[in-house]
Amino acid sequence: MDAFPDGISFCYDWRSYQAKAFDQLDKHLKDKHFHLVAPPGSGKTVLGLEVMLRLNQPTFIVAPTIAIRNQWAERFQELFLQTKTKPDWISTNIRQPAFLTITTYQSLHSLYRGEKENNEADAELDEPANPGEDEKAESQSDVDLAMDHLHKIGFKTFILDEAHHLRTAWWQSTIDFRNSLGDPAIVALTATPPYDVNMSEWKKYVDLCGPIDAEISVPELVREAELCPHQDYVYASAPSHEESEPIYAFKEKVRAFQKDIIHNEAFKSLIEQHPWIASSKDHIEDILSSPSYFSSLIIYLKKSGSTTWKKAIKTIEANEKVIPDFDLEWLEDMLTGVLFKDDHFAPREAIIKDIHKHLSQIGAIERRKVMLQSTDMINRTLVNSVSKLSSISEIVSFEENELGKDLRLVILADYIRMKDMPNNIGEEKPLVRLGVIPIFEKVRRELGNQVKIGVLTGSIVIIPSSALPLLQTCADVQHLEFQSSPLAYDETYIRVEMKAASRQKMVSVMTEVFTLGGMQVLVGTTALLGEGWDAPSINSLILASYVGTFMLSNQMRGRAIRTETGNPMKTANIWHLVCFDPDQRDGGHDFNSLTRRFRSLIGIAVQRETIETGIERMNLQPPPYSQDKIHTANKKMFERASARKELFDRWKKAVEQDGEITEEIISDKRAVPRPFIFRNTLKAMFIFAIINGVQLFFGALESSRAYDEDDINIGFLIGMGIIAILSALPLLKTIKTYLRHSSIESSMVQVGEVVYNTLHRMDLIQTNLEHNHIHAEKDHLGFVTCWMEKGSTHEKTVFLKAMEELVDPIENPRYILFRKSSLFFIPRYDYHAIPQEIGRRKENAEFFTKEWEKRVGKAELIYTRTPVGRNKLLTARMKAMSAAFVPKSERISAWR
Repeated sequence: MDAFPDGISFCYDWRSYQAKAFDQLDKHLKDKHFHLVAPPGSGKTVLGLEVMLRLNQPTFIVAPTIAIRNQWAERFQELFLQTKTKPDWISTNIRQPAFLTITTYQSLHSLYRGEKENNEADAELDEPANPGEDEKAESQSDVDLAMDHLHKIGFKTFILDEAHHLRTAWWQSTIDFRNSLGDPAIVALTATPPYDVNMSEWKKYVDLCGPIDAEISVPELVREAELCPHQDYVYASAPSHEESEPIYAFKEKVRAFQKDIIHNEAFKSLIEQHPWIASSKDHIEDILSSPSYFSSLIIYLKKSGSTTWKKAIKTIEANEKVIPDFDLEWLEDMLTGVLFKDDHFAPREAIIKDIHKHLSQIGAIERRKVMLQSTDMINRTLVNSVSKLSSISEIVSFEENELGKDLRLVILADYIRMKDMPNNIGEEKPLVRLGVIPIFEKVRRELGNQVKIGVLTGSIVIIPSSALPLLQTCADVQHLEFQSSPLAYDETYIRVEMKAASRQKMVSVMTEVFTLGGMQVLVGTTALLGEGWDAPSINSLILASYVGTFMLSNQMRGRAIRTETGNPMKTANIWHLVCFDPDQRDGGHDFNSLTRRFRSLIGIAVQRETIETGIERMNLQPPPYSQDKIHTANKKMFERASARKELFDRWKKAVEQDGEITEEIISDKRAVPRPFIFRNTLKAMFIFAIINGVQLFFGALESSRAYDEDDINIGFLIGMGIIAILSALPLLKTIKTYLRHSSIESSMVQVGEVVYNTLHRMDLIQTNLEHNHIHAEKDHLGFVTCWMEKGSTHEKTVFLKAMEELVDPIENPRYILFRKSSLFFIPRYDYHAIPQEIGRRKENAEFFTKEWEKRVGKAELIYTRTPVGRNKLLTARMKAMSAAFVPKSERISAWR
């Protein structure tokens, strides 16, 4: 068999954006690559199957999970073959390949490693799995036989689904198999390309999948009514009283320790004698290798009342007025270095041993690192906080009050926690952790008379007893046999059991019961329902998941944002749970994880009609969060979530104009490089230019009176007038520069043009700046957003990465720009990193500097790999660590 049977075609009309992709398909496939980016719900699988048919040759498909692997086969049978019987030329077993073979990345890797295939790759977890279990090996002859079967088929189309899921080992196996096929056509489909990886990782990704050819965006799908308007909401909590006690006790001990170390004369004497402090000039190279540690020593000495730090700070030309306070972050840096990294301190010294012992006793040392702000124990407490169970109950109650019988809410958790289920009446256990059963129990106990709740996992299924007749009806249609029995501790709920082989049917039946209203709330696992599950009736989703949330967030949200036939006004609320550490300035570990999650979640901004990624669009108050602040924030979230009609209208307005997704950078206004221009400077130059011009002119006129009136040299006067005008040119140049940089946004544009032109010269951007445009906007908080109008996704990624490196605090670049000026005789210095990709070669850095001087102002290029250069680099890095910390820039995607 060398081609698909005749007559296979998609049984529905193509969506407009799919037809648009197909119109360009021949052009994309000229290089035998088609790489599509599209969100969950956009029909990537169906599109990939159509591309497969048009290529019409033996095809090998790789998917990230067993559920998605099966979905490929099911979609092909249902929507193309229109049969429930799988033909023998389709295989989902890599060891028994066929003309069309569909497998998983893990199965392909297992074959290469000679390991038995793990058919439980998608198994749900009742408790965290043991990572130490090894696969059973199979004989080399079996592996050789399986590989021989694969190569005999002669696959010429290789389809990669969600290749960003690949682990490092899987990646190599996939590339090796691709290479063994010769030169197959590559079709890559993904929802979230790894835009945020470094250049080498990106090149590896592109080497496997090819450059991105087409992108289908969420706003585009909402405009086409293929996805519904939706919004993310953050519901906050604080640790419970029981959880807070050990956290509070730890922090009290840390505060006492911090006070003691500041007044510890023996320790202060040790630091004063440190070579980096006593003779800084002789240790520039070492200091540069760990500038934050050097900073911490200086900051500690200042706080402790010592004066020895003053000589050290002069060595690096830093301003002692900007030395920050000695907070826990600096104390962590200092003690980690003293105890585990700095050879100057002998571990056996009594004072060092005492400090190590004290920190160990209070639990502040983990993996050879001092942890004073937070520990693994605190982080786990926040992530798993029992307070999130109360958050879930409050959200369910709110949504039920809003939607009533129309509520279709799904709650996704990572673990089942069967041990938390009571055995008999009166044996209800305290609920102390997140999981399917604890969530079910929390809602049942508090809202059992208000909502109908069910459970759907691979190992336990529960429905309200009132839904049993509906379940039976739906099961009969699917020819599914099951057994049921009331819960021992609550007869208003029924446990449903079926044969393991009927799991997919049970999911289908339970989905139908949920859709028809037999249950309003359904609790399940991310493993079963997080990817590939299709339930368009969902209008609310609570993400009670924390394992792999960054990778799966878009997939999980995709369950809720699909449109529903017969419900054109559908909107979806997606709830994210967060537990704040009230004492942490950054909100704590759980909030930081949530912030990372939002980098990949696109949605409509709360206070403006823009669609973008990033948690900034939620307009949250900055941490720390007290109980009162949490209560106010949650109240505001409920107010926003109740405005579903307004949400629908705002989405429609935001997407009514044509647009596309652009990659952008958001930076604090203090980080935007600006020329040294001041109003008083302009004023002084203006006065100087006028006086100078007038003096020259009248001086020339006076000179002319030495001659008779008839002998006045008109040419001489004109010449002197020209000289007067030329004397005012510095003023004109200053005015021109000021006008070009009259606002923060205009400065960002000029800086962006410097970066763009340099990257264009390096052939990393193809389009000349004359045919493109750099945009910048400033919001009401002073943050500046910058993006380039045209270019491929990769070109935009390269540009934004360079911009990030330029405006963010300096780390360890090969070249830096140094600028010096003065205001009222007060010297001012600025340092900027030459972006890594540009700084690889001297000629590119020099070109960048010339562009900078042309568009921004005078600057000196410094190579940091010389003694003088490293001294300047250390000064620059110290400035970056000063009290005037500027937040790092953020990358977002936005619909423009």
